[in-house]
Parts: sequence; structure tokens; C-alpha cells
Amino acid sequence: MIRPRHISTTMLSTIALLLMAGANATPGKWVSLYNGRDLTGWHFEGSGAKPEAWKAEGEVLSCKGHAMCYLATDKEYGDFELRLEYRASEGANSGVGIRFPRGMWPSTDGMEIQILDDNSPKNKGTKPKELCGAIYSFVGPKPHPEKPAGEWNKMRIRCEGPDIQVWLNDVEVIHENLDQHDEKGKGPLPLSKRPRSGLVGLQCHYDPIDFRKIEIREITPESKGR
Repeated sequence: MIRPRHISTTMLSTIALLLMAGANATPGKWVSLYNGRDLTGWHFEGSGAKPEAWKAEGEVLSCKGHAMCYLATDKEYGDFELRLEYRASEGANSGVGIRFPRGMWPSTDGMEIQILDDNSPKNKGTKPKELCGAIYSFVGPKPHPEKPAGEWNKMRIRCEGPDIQVWLNDVEVIHENLDQHDEKGKGPLPLSKRPRSGLVGLQCHYDPIDFRKIEIREITPESKGR
């Protein structure tokens, strides 16, 4: 006789959440967030912002360093899928801010998906929850598939309600239900209480880093009758 495996209440809730999300929502078309010419559609967030730190260079949007700020979208996003490529300099620290309020900081008031040159001696001893691909200060990445400094890496982030997934170079490194995270990290609120919509941004953290192929598609409820 084959006995069914025990499935916890938490696991059943997570499975139900994912099935409902998949049944009721559909992604829209991919939209480029960068026009290849200038910073139209973006603005600066953070008291350390220096507009001259960012350069539009054809297909590449570059942070030249010497500033601590976010280049943020003018538009706010709730449920969405974001994909981009980044090329970090030696020892670089950066990040992708998601669902953060205007005038606030992603890691303390929204969420930051960490970008870090993990293999640099400069970053030796970094805490697991601060490594590349982490939900900064809350959840560490599972595998570590990032490429070395100077090479292009692909990042994809999907947010749908409390469900969040992060891929690095097509390998899933984060898959979490935010409602299950009541522990404290950086900032006053746990992940379960963070906003479910807000700005998307690219961090300038004093280190040069390049971004390209920055695209987003919103996830919206399907129309009745489809």
C-alpha cells in the first residue's frame, strides 16, 4: 500500500496561491524601459543622487559611480515581470529596487534584489542574505550562477501578489511567498508588510555598472469571457 506524503497546511496554502494566480492573471506585452537615447521615463531617487553619474550610451545605460541613488521609473508597478542584463565592475555593489514608494529606499521600504560581485576579495565574508540575487537582508539566493565581473549577466524578476521569483542567467535563485516572512531585516517592516506596488529602480552604489535590454511586462487579471 502506498501512503500519501504528509503535506503541511503552509505548503497547501502556497500551492493554492500559485494555482489561483496562474488561473486569474496573464502577462502583457514586453515594454522597453530605456529608449537608447536619454533618461525619458526615469527620475532620480535618493539624497545622494547625481544626475551626471548616469549616461545613456546607445543600447547601454551606464552608472559611472560616484553617487548613491536609484534611477527609478516614473511609473509604478504592482504585478509584473522584469528582465535585464547587467555588467558589473570588479567588486561592484548594486541592486534592482522593486515596489518601493516615492521618496523612500528599496531595501528599507520596498525590496532590493541584490547585485554584487560575490567573487571579489572586497566582498569576502558577505552575509548570505546580501549575496548576488538575494532579497537584500531577508532571503539569500539558493544557487550562485552569476558570471565574473566584466561579463554580462541576465536577471529576471517576477512579482505576482505575495509570490516573488528571481532568476540569474536562467537559473532560479529565489522563489518565496512574502506572506510567510514576518522576520525583521533592514527597515521597519517585514516582507509580509511591504508594499505590493511601487517604483522599479536601478541602483548606483558608488561602483560602475552597465545595464541593457531593460524590459517589463505587467501581469493583469484576465478579462471575463476569455
